[in-house]
Amino acid sequence: QNECFSMAINGSEEPNATNALDEKVRHLMLIFSKAASLPISTLRVKRMRTLLINDHSLLNAAILEELFRELTSLRALDFGGSYHSTRLLTPEVPRNIEKLVLPETLCELYNLEKLDISDCFNLKELPEGIGKLINVKHLLNRGTNSLRYMPVGIGRLTGLRTLGEFHVSAGGGVDGRKACRLESLKNLEHLQVCGISRLGDVSDVGEAKRLELDKKKYLSSLTLWFDKEEEEEGERRKNEDNQLLLEALRPPLNLKELEIEYYRGNTVFPSWMTSLTNLKSLDLSSCENCEQLPPLGKLQSLENLHIWRMESVKRVGDEFLGIESDHHGSSSSSSVIIAFPKLKSLSIEVLRELE
Repeated sequence: QNECFSMAINGSEEPNATNALDEKVRHLMLIFSKAASLPISTLRVKRMRTLLINDHSLLNAAILEELFRELTSLRALDFGGSYHSTRLLTPEVPRNIEKLVLPETLCELYNLEKLDISDCFNLKELPEGIGKLINVKHLLNRGTNSLRYMPVGIGRLTGLRTLGEFHVSAGGGVDGRKACRLESLKNLEHLQVCGISRLGDVSDVGEAKRLELDKKKYLSSLTLWFDKEEEEEGERRKNEDNQLLLEALRPPLNLKELEIEYYRGNTVFPSWMTSLTNLKSLDLSSCENCEQLPPLGKLQSLENLHIWRMESVKRVGDEFLGIESDHHGSSSSSSVIIAFPKLKSLSIEVLRELE
């Protein structure tokens, strides 16, 4: 009783409702409007476990540092505003800080199990001491495109179940001792959901092999972005590099969801693709050099397929269904092939060269 509390903060003065905050409150939701600030009384709730704050420009770095220092019992922290009736896609928290860096006091929240910084587009760095958060199970950070690198401590969060977006570091002035290498994710054996971005900056395919994705037996959802941190418009990476890298990123056989974006190889059909017999959802987007769709009809468990912006594809034939042709050009009649036996949703968009 009285463990859950929510309030709207409409001005600079403390609302009367904050007086009701006492040690019994465990879960607090604050909804800010313009010219509002964080109530000081929030810091009195020492045993708070959940704090939900919608995006607000006055939540500056100093306030965040004090918040993390005082509320050391927090287990779930959400700055994304996802609990609101309308998802707020604001570019950063706080908006008025151009080069936002989360304070190191965040790493003193030893009981924290979930950290949601989704859509904090201008967030530049994560705390170097993030490896202290040994109880964190979910790091939700999709949409943090300005993060220059992932701290080495990420590799010590062995209890992680969700890693929204691991940003590969290209160097660019970043101290190599600070940046977590891709292969360090090998230690995260309990990952269930994982995204890896800036794969275009991976210079050593061996690093991807040492990651040993295929041994992550709990991994069910994987997103691979082959973008680069800095890429000039029209720049084309070597197709062979992307193809070798994709081949090295072999996922476990029990994978259920796979998303591949910004891939630049000529074919998006690694040798392991048809071995994903449990795959239910596949998204291929912006694979602009691929001239032919892979034989996805062979994926017997596939239910949802989305293909978008594969601009070099000129035709879609039987090969897409997984039906091979003999030397005379006719389909083999030696066996009956049922393509996409479980497909429920098919979306093919923006194939500009399709004849």
